[in-house]
Amino acid sequence: MTTETRRVLLTGFEAFGGLDYNPSWDVAQEVARRARLQELTTQQEHSGVVVSTACLPVEFDRAGDVLKAAIADQQPDMVISLGLAAGTDALRLERVGLNLRDARIPDNAGNQPDDAPVVPGADTALFSTLRLKAAQRRIAEAGFPVQLSTSAGTYVCNDVLYTLLHHLIATEQQIPAGFLHVPDLHAHSAPLTVSEAATAVDLLMAESFVTAEDEARPAGSLH
Repeated sequence: MTTETRRVLLTGFEAFGGLDYNPSWDVAQEVARRARLQELTTQQEHSGVVVSTACLPVEFDRAGDVLKAAIADQQPDMVISLGLAAGTDALRLERVGLNLRDARIPDNAGNQPDDAPVVPGADTALFSTLRLKAAQRRIAEAGFPVQLSTSAGTYVCNDVLYTLLHHLIATEQQIPAGFLHVPDLHAHSAPLTVSEAATAVDLLMAESFVTAEDEARPAGSLH
């Protein structure tokens, strides 16, 4: 067991798309609450875990600015951003951030970019640095629906994932970072609860603090 303090920054989003809630923010707050009470698996495996949170606006550019400011303020050892994927029936561990903005609906400020880059001239895609396959196994073993995902879309969630990974590279911060999509946890047919999703985030944190390479096994999707 490690003894040094481990700082995790969790971000969720404000409501958008006609909803008056966003379960990604609910999950982030629940994980932070458990951390304050020292009720996380992460704290059992890596003592001294401290979780801070930030609620991001559903706006291109401004979401990334708020995220980068939170990173500068908190100086975390890990960053996990959470977002809502309404209509899905599993937790989605996002593998790739695309340098692409193509908004089917306007963001909360009315912006609706069409085939625009997140960062002009930068890499086409960047990969999460979380231990996603190890986390997928542990989350599935806990009984929660989970899958690896190769697309975080082209809306603000993907924007935040790409901005996060690009910013850490540009500022030479070699820390684990990535994105998790949650289903609509408040829907009548939700496949899991906010509490269960918080447990899944805890397991993702615990696995991503491990310094070994991610598990080597085929776990991709066919579509």
